[in-house]
Amino acid sequence: MEINEQNDIIRVITRYLSGDADSEEETDLLRWVEQSELNKQYFDNIKNIWEISSPELNTETIKTEKALSKVLERISGQSNIRTLWVFWRRLAAVVFIPLLLFNFIWFYKHFQKEIPDTQSYIEIYAPLGTKSSIKLTDGSSVWLNSGSSLKYPDRFKGKERIVYLNGEAYFEVESDTSVPFIVKTSSLNVKATGTKFNVLDYISDLNSEVTLVTGKVFVNELTVNDRIKPVSELFPNQHLVLSKQTGTILVQKEDINEYISWKEGKLIFRNKPLSYIVKKISQEFNVDIELQGSVLQDYRYRATFEDESLTEILKLLKISSPIDYIEVKRNPLPDGSFERKKVIIFPNSKTSN
Repeated sequence: MEINEQNDIIRVITRYLSGDADSEEETDLLRWVEQSELNKQYFDNIKNIWEISSPELNTETIKTEKALSKVLERISGQSNIRTLWVFWRRLAAVVFIPLLLFNFIWFYKHFQKEIPDTQSYIEIYAPLGTKSSIKLTDGSSVWLNSGSSLKYPDRFKGKERIVYLNGEAYFEVESDTSVPFIVKTSSLNVKATGTKFNVLDYISDLNSEVTLVTGKVFVNELTVNDRIKPVSELFPNQHLVLSKQTGTILVQKEDINEYISWKEGKLIFRNKPLSYIVKKISQEFNVDIELQGSVLQDYRYRATFEDESLTEILKLLKISSPIDYIEVKRNPLPDGSFERKKVIIFPNSKTSN
């Protein structure tokens, strides 16, 4: 006897489970089960459902014909509702459960890539007067300057490695050409694959700046609705300045140490206006510096400071520039702390306003 039709399969399995199958039927059933994994799963499902749904039919005293006869009687309403429910439960389990299982597996495989995977973010902050460094999960290194913050994912996923910067940071990006590294600020979108570069963009600043040390980066401006506007492609030793007010762009090749030395604790100024210098000093030492007198705003200065204290820098400025200064007395606050230190720089007596 060969098992070819679904009716044959159900009939033989029923006789086997009821203990009425002869040796030929058992041999044919075992051969059919071994033909495929699907056949085996089908047999196991029916066997499990048979045993769980109607334990009374799993005894040797009840024959197949008798069991089927009772089922027919139950269908015609000659038995109680509970017995009829057992029959329909078995039928539903045998027919519909495998179908539902198949649909679930298909749905999961088809849509699992479209289900959004939640991503956790970490934010690190370098308080004024301090610096911080971090190693990202992709192996890239970041140095944060005073008063800056960096938001980054606990692990990079997808086709881009995106971090969010407010302030100034120096990046040494681990190379991966297939997954670009992107730094987003309030006004910039800087794209790199593997390189070293510096990004400066404090929200309060009038300009955004990017300095490239090695490799190559693509600088884009973020316009209204976060639209990306290509600005420039930078090459080593180039420094870019973008005016947030006018949108004008200046790209120059120059001594980049002036823009990246901060991470080494140095302040390098090459023919910079005094207004720019006092801003950097204020940020480095977490102090308010007020520069008085219009004549001093554009006064150009050249210097390198390394490991000097604020007092020492002020003294050096006084010696080499037409300035004088006073340190304002700090008053106590209600909580017991003191006001932020303040310095006023003004033209010395030899400088005319």
